[in-house]
Parts: sequence; structure tokens; C-alpha cells
Amino acid sequence: MQKRKLSAALALMISAQILASCGSEGAPETTTSGDTDTSDEATENVTTTTTAEIPDDLPEKNYDGKTFSVLTYNTIKDDYVTDGENGEVVNDAIYHRDQTVSERFGVNIEYNAENDFNGTASEIKKSVMSGDDAYQLVAHHVISMGTIATDGLFMNWYDVPYIDFSKPWWAKSTTEDLTYGGDKVAIAIGDYALSALSGTYCYFYDKKIAEDYHLEDLYKVVNDGRWTLDYVKNTVKNMYTDLNGNGEKDSYDFYGLTQSLGSPLETYFYSFGGKVFNQDKDGIPTLVYKSERTADIISEVYDLCYETDGVTTEREQYTASVHEIAAEAFRDELTAFAPGILRMTTKHFRDKKNEYGILPYPKLDETQKEYKTMVDGSHAVLAVPKTVQDTEFVGIITEALNAESHRQVFPAYYEVALKKKYTYDDESVKLLDEIVDSRVFDFGYVYDAWKGFGMYTQKIVGEKRSKDFESYYATHCNASIKHYDKIIKSLSELD
Repeated sequence: MQKRKLSAALALMISAQILASCGSEGAPETTTSGDTDTSDEATENVTTTTTAEIPDDLPEKNYDGKTFSVLTYNTIKDDYVTDGENGEVVNDAIYHRDQTVSERFGVNIEYNAENDFNGTASEIKKSVMSGDDAYQLVAHHVISMGTIATDGLFMNWYDVPYIDFSKPWWAKSTTEDLTYGGDKVAIAIGDYALSALSGTYCYFYDKKIAEDYHLEDLYKVVNDGRWTLDYVKNTVKNMYTDLNGNGEKDSYDFYGLTQSLGSPLETYFYSFGGKVFNQDKDGIPTLVYKSERTADIISEVYDLCYETDGVTTEREQYTASVHEIAAEAFRDELTAFAPGILRMTTKHFRDKKNEYGILPYPKLDETQKEYKTMVDGSHAVLAVPKTVQDTEFVGIITEALNAESHRQVFPAYYEVALKKKYTYDDESVKLLDEIVDSRVFDFGYVYDAWKGFGMYTQKIVGEKRSKDFESYYATHCNASIKHYDKIIKSLSELD
């Protein structure tokens, strides 16, 4: 296990620097291009505050160096742990977030990172079952969290003082999808979980290739509500070039759409309005997965992947994970469109030659009112071990860390790294706002634990290469339903 501490003494040493950039609650002002003067020159040179500071309504406390310990895992450790400022905007924002909270409340923020999410799950269980108040907060892999959700390890968030889910740093799905009976929730999603932003699914498109093929303005298509599955199919069906000249369609050729398998397939289920659970009138999660719409969605995704000209799922030349081969093909201009997550902008596209735009996942058809998306299952969710002794302390520091992530880290990642450095047009910026706002955290996916219905699309279409929903469901549904029954029972008994 790796540990890193931010001491109150260190925070005090740099407090002058922090306070120089802080607002009324000790938080730096969010700055973007000014909007009072719309001239080109003014837009280039003026940076002013454009969003009002939202107070966190936390009391003034000084904990005199008390340690606040967070447990996570190595893959997402960089969302929390830094070695200090290094000039990278996101790294520095994370550093200043922790410094702000540390200085304001006089706390040591300690991070503990297991090698992988299995190790983190084991460490949580060992700590809580031994009655040890070792960790005040867990920021853990969402699907792995579902594997331990019935073990009675976590507190009810509604029993943690000063946690306010009405604040914008908490995802709406925490109350709308993940709460049981209106007052019980074990897993919450806040802005402190940066991966819940960076793991958001979208469509990337190559602007030069779009111009070469004389495609219409795709931003207008989206805004008109015409960005649908059929529109995508009709757009890419004639986009193919035999680059290696062997007379065969293979993974080295150019295609209109490269479709990664795995989670990028599952996203279609949610983007097409599919649901595993809904809350009933009493706020109880109710299973709604088995439906004609679900069967239709799986059939449509199969048709896109394997029966649509201009689409490939094969890129044997790349060693990326099954979730990311489209990103590498997109980087190398071998495809016009690539579904992927926002993190790919910094992971794969830094050296991409052509400019690109960002679009939402398509709707199933034009009768669907809204664009929707999901977040990759590697993202973190937040939970409080039930062994914590000082719930007020945990509530104040957790709320502060989420608030400061909203004020400092999200703007750095979203507005600077994504909008300004790695994208090229205002239309993509606007659509990014809408894509992030459209994130769905379905109860059935969050608590899937590799046992539920949350990944059936990728299993049927991606792994089985089938569209036979009914037979797959009939074979596997009993085990999935039993799994969810345990989850719901556990939530109903949450202290």
C-alpha cells in the first residue's frame, strides 16, 4: 500500500499563495474567457469570473492536524495524489484542491492506494470487519464496489452530517437513481470522483475527413435532433477505402466508423433510453430491464457492428484494450468516427494530426427527446466505511473535497485540458457541456458487480456476436435477478 500525506504545516506554509487566488470560501475563482466584450481581441486577452461561487455552507472548524484518510486504487490514484505543482493544469488543480481543504480545516489528507481494485475491495472488508477506523472515505471502482455492496460495510450517506446532495458537486443520479426509499444510499457520485467526468462516453469525428466526404454540419444535425442511429449508418455506409490494395476488407483499411467492443457497446443501451431500474412512486428501485425496447436496442447495435457497410470492429494492428481500439484508429486517421471516453483526448489524441470534434452518442430515433450517455465502469464512486467514529468530521471534509473539486479540478480538466488545449471549436465546447449533463448512472449498472444486467449488451453483441436477446436473457436472468435482490435487501436494511 502506498501512502502520501498533506500536513497542516505544509498547508500553512503556502496559505498565502492559496489565499491570493481564493474566493470567499477559500476557493479559487473559476475563470474563463470574458463575455462582456465579444470582440476577437477582447476574447483572446480577457479572463474574468463568469460563474458565481456557490457556497458549501460548511461551518468553520480547525481539526489541529487530524488525519482524513482516503482509500483508492492505483489506476485512478492520479485523480487524488500529486507530488506538488508541475505546470500541468489538472495536476496543479488537484494539488491546490487538497491544500485549500487542508489549510481551511487544519487536516492532514492521507491517500492509501492498493495495487488494483480487487486489493482495494479486500482492504475495505478487512478494515471494516476488524472494526478499524482506518479510512474515512473510499473512492473505489464502481463495478467492483458492487461486489461488496451486500457486506454491510458502508454507512448511509443520509446519516453523514453536512452532506448536501442538492449541491452541484453531487451527481443528480445519487438521489434520482441510487437512493432507496428517498433516504438510504450507500454509494454516491460526486465531483471528487474525477474519473466520473473523464470516463464519459461520446463520439469523436475527424473534421478533415468529414470535409473530404462533404458531410453536412454535424453540430447542426445534433442540435436539430437528427443525430440518430440511422443517421450514423447512412453517413458511414459509403465511407471505405482499401488502403493496402489487397482487394479485401481488413483491419488495415479506412472505415467510416470503427466500433470498439466492450463498454462502448453498452453505452448504446443507455444512449437509446434503455434502463435496468427505475424508481417507483415510493423511491424503491424497480427492475424494468426485460422489455421489447431492450431487445430492439440489442438488435440495432448488432446491426450497426456487423451488418452496416463502412463499419468495422476489427483493428488487429493495435494492442490497446478492446474498449480503445477505435481511439488508436482515429488517431491514425483510419476512421472518420470513433466512440470513446473523454479521457482519450489526453491519452490518445495529443499527437493526432487532423482536428476533431466531439458529439454525443446518437439517439435511437428522432422520437427520443434527449441525448444520453454513460460513464465507463472504471470510474470511482464514493462510500463511507461504517466504522468511522467522527461522522461530522467525515461529512465536513468530504463535502469540502467535492466542493473544491467542483470549483478547481473540474474546471481545470473540463474547461482547460479538454476545451482549450485538446479541442478546436466552440461547438464542441457547447456539446461537451450537454454530454456531461446527460450522464446516466443507472442503479443496475452501478450495482452490476459483473453479475447483473448492466453489461448484457456488450456480452451478447460483443462477446457472443449475437442479437438473440431472449435466449441469453433466459439463460442468465435468474442469477442476475438474485444478485439485485440481495442489493436491494441490503439497502433496505441500511442503518
